[in-house]
Amino acid sequence: MAMGFISATDLPAQCSRIRSALVAWESLEPMDWARALLATEIAFSSDVVGSGYEWPTTTGWSDEVTVKTLRAIQRKLVRLVAPLVGNSLGTRPSNV
Repeated sequence: MAMGFISATDLPAQCSRIRSALVAWESLEPMDWARALLATEIAFSSDVVGSGYEWPTTTGWSDEVTVKTLRAIQRKLVRLVAPLVGNSLGTRPSNV
């Protein structure tokens, strides 16, 4: 799958494992950081498969605080996760 999970059933299992590792301050592989970041981006922004419009209600975080936090995380992880795009994570057009 483009999000870095083997299947739709693999997604919740991997998310649970990654969440537990984050809570325990355990180190993550680059692919796990990419999965966590992408899943969070989708959960935040998508009304179809995420919280979307209801984000502040479901998380208690305002959109403004979330975007600032998400951008900070993206900047920290870009060098780690960017090499995965087009290889083991998602795709990019060949002309990019």
